[in-house]
Amino acid sequence: MILNRRLLGAMTSPTQRGSAATKPPVAVLMKAVIAVAGCAIAGLAWVGLSGGSSSGSGFSLFGSSTAAAQSLPSNSLVDSEPTDGATLATSPVEMVFTFAERLGNDDTLTAPVACGSVPQRIGVPEVSADRLSVTVDVLTPFPRGACTISWGLRDGLNQPVAGGLITFSVSSSPVSQPTAPTGGGTATDSSNLPTGARAQAQDSSGGVAGASWFGRVISTTAILALFGAIAVIGLAWPEGPEYVLTRRYLQSLWLVALVGTVIFVVSTVAAATEISFGAALNPATWLDLAEGGWTDRFALMRLVLVAASVWAIWRPERLIDPATQLVAVALPTLALVMVGLSRIGGSLAPIGIVLSITHAAAAAVWFGGALIITRVVASGPGDSDLVDAIRAFNKVSMPAILVTIVTGVAQMVRLDGGQLFTSGHGQVLLAKTAAVAAMVFLAIATRQVVAARLRRARGLTVGHAARFRRAFGVEATVGVFVLAMSGWLVSLTPPQLVPQITYAVERQFVDRGSELDVRVLIRPAEVGPNGIRVLVTAPAIGISDLRLVFIPPPGTEARIIEQAIPLSGVGVALLDQSDGLPFDVAGQWTLQLSGITRAGTLSEATTTFLVAEPAD
Repeated sequence: MILNRRLLGAMTSPTQRGSAATKPPVAVLMKAVIAVAGCAIAGLAWVGLSGGSSSGSGFSLFGSSTAAAQSLPSNSLVDSEPTDGATLATSPVEMVFTFAERLGNDDTLTAPVACGSVPQRIGVPEVSADRLSVTVDVLTPFPRGACTISWGLRDGLNQPVAGGLITFSVSSSPVSQPTAPTGGGTATDSSNLPTGARAQAQDSSGGVAGASWFGRVISTTAILALFGAIAVIGLAWPEGPEYVLTRRYLQSLWLVALVGTVIFVVSTVAAATEISFGAALNPATWLDLAEGGWTDRFALMRLVLVAASVWAIWRPERLIDPATQLVAVALPTLALVMVGLSRIGGSLAPIGIVLSITHAAAAAVWFGGALIITRVVASGPGDSDLVDAIRAFNKVSMPAILVTIVTGVAQMVRLDGGQLFTSGHGQVLLAKTAAVAAMVFLAIATRQVVAARLRRARGLTVGHAARFRRAFGVEATVGVFVLAMSGWLVSLTPPQLVPQITYAVERQFVDRGSELDVRVLIRPAEVGPNGIRVLVTAPAIGISDLRLVFIPPPGTEARIIEQAIPLSGVGVALLDQSDGLPFDVAGQWTLQLSGITRAGTLSEATTTFLVAEPAD
């Protein structure tokens, strides 16, 4: 056995090693379970037992945004330009809002300006590098007279964080006034999409998103494998740390987990602070995640815990030493908890946190156990301790598989509901479910073979080792594919986290000359403020001066509304109804779309829609 298994140092007999076990076999696993439960409770406290529901409408980033990330629900405005009550000689060229605390990565500012009762044209807000201030360009000079800024700050779940009014006045008229286009002899109301909204076109290069997925998958796979290996050692293999092969295996997993987590954190920093991946390699920038949303904080904590786990992994005997066992098991367990907290929010968020952590722990025992059996335990023939380890994993893996399936189904219902076939997240989840089903089939078949072959075995023969190595190896390989799909799922927004908004009017513009394919949705199509959603599906890039014009029914005194759409390619622009376009009268309105692409120009493509009186 010493030659075949490469024992570390002078070894005693199996009987002596068994008697030297310092704790009952279940002790390590029980401590891991206690740590997971404690961290689940801590996770509930961190999120404030709310997690937030993403239902309801509101201003959001253009494009799909993950509502899971949250920021602390407290901030205040400490300075502004113009200041409240100021009298300006001329119209400002920009507005600046300075806050007491750094804005979260998902915080958005809305600051519509009205002079008299006329909305003014302002630009898309730009957050400063230190995330303490926001600058908004004034696209058209404000007219002479009193003006009001109705500013509001919202978090990633569209919940209000802070807000207020800033009043100021301009004492002189602009040098030149914009000319109003003709259309029914009425004046033009030129307004832009509200501040705080941004255009979000699809990133054709992948870039940071690809690095984030790669780092997340590598980090998660290695962390789960580490936890599963610790579970096997704690359940029935206290001799495991004595093997050189076990030490090298655990140390290799830790190195892979560290590298993957660093890549994941760097890409998260780059996306959160809008810097390049190379600039985000500077560890000083990683601390910015501490002031972002909770998912950013959990990513940073994952890195800290993985790095700290080297204390236990590099000397794995600490996993079974009573003096160090608790800390040695807790560090990788807490890292696993951070994996489970990769997505928070949605309905029943506290339950979702517990489900997510439990799902990660059960999957780790299943996948990580199969992997250590393949790479270490069944790597060659050996004594009865190897047989005991495989038998114990054979028994504990079936409950772990059951828990993985149950918690996965519960999360599917919570996050996807009945939209499995109609949402991108649901479709990827279906593909993952098929892979999990294949993994379950392999697991059941393997467990039956193991139970039959090892029923009376006292040692692991060469034939048994080769057979088990192949069987568990195939199972673990499918598990790697499943984890890759999980990393993809985390980057997608489940339909239950997307506000479900019904639009009363939908109009599509398709022009072969310019290759524009645009859908415009309007709600509620009634007199008063109206929200709009603009979806551009073609072309991918090269769009400029995309614009909507809303012309009221002929013979009315209502205003023409001109709306610029800040998209240069495929993407979505969203305007919430609370800050929406004001339709003054009921009747048949005319909608015109114009834009310029590399293929040509679309000029005033026209359609009509009805605006009704508000329902009682």
